[in-house]
Amino acid sequence: MSEERIELGLPGWQLRRWREADAPALQRLADDERIARWMVDTWPMPYTLDDARWWVTEGHQAGSTWAICLNDAPQGGSGFHPGQGPLRCNAEVGWWLAPTFWGLGVTSRAAREVVAQALAQPDITRAFAGIYDGNAPSRRVAEKIGMQYEGLQRQSVIKQGRVLDRHLYASYRA
Repeated sequence: MSEERIELGLPGWQLRRWREADAPALQRLADDERIARWMVDTWPMPYTLDDARWWVTEGHQAGSTWAICLNDAPQGGSGFHPGQGPLRCNAEVGWWLAPTFWGLGVTSRAAREVVAQALAQPDITRAFAGIYDGNAPSRRVAEKIGMQYEGLQRQSVIKQGRVLDRHLYASYRA
């Protein structure tokens, strides 16, 4: 994504790159158990200001990630991480949004843009999302943006010491 912002087609909503000044907002939002319960096991809980500072200065650089903003204020995040080695034609995509804004279509619009950005990369032919069993809202986002259901990966991920199933969705370069 070469431009600084991507408008999401809803008044005031856009994707933009994370900034150092976003750390306090990120800490406040990311420390919500309703978000943390569906994130990867490395998501800190509690999510401290130091965690947020690390993310906005270093952590987000491992992939292509953006803040989901309302009037320039972060309300969530979305991004993709390219695979490595023989899996480098894949990109894992993810998204999260403050619960205040759930059900408004914001996450679907952000996820659609991020999948498009991933598939625009020359080496990436497949963008996928692994969604924990029980996370029906994220499954609906994947379906709403046209990702294809590839199946259930039984006992494939660890979260807070528990082994969980996850549903795999993917989109492919045309």
